[in-house]
Amino acid sequence: MLAIIIEFEVKPECRAEFEAKLRHDAAETLRDDGCMRMEVFAIRGKPNGFVLSELWRDEAAIEAHRLRPGHSHAWQEPLIVSKRNLSGWLGERG
Repeated sequence: MLAIIIEFEVKPECRAEFEAKLRHDAAETLRDDGCMRMEVFAIRGKPNGFVLSELWRDEAAIEAHRLRPGHSHAWQEPLIVSKRNLSGWLGERG
């Protein structure tokens, strides 16, 4: 399994819009084959900070998700200050 954690810093004036869109995208992505977890967290003590936590069965599931028609993260760019993407295999790489 592959875990992906993405930390966002959002422009203050865009917080509500960003959170609504991210939560919607997360709910839609949970329907993808191989997506085992997709959670959105607001960061305590950081009013414009969010974390997206993903868990995928394997690399093939993520690739299928990326190739899905209409998949894009372009909507995020005008709403954020920064984005940090971390990922790692759980257990043995597989």
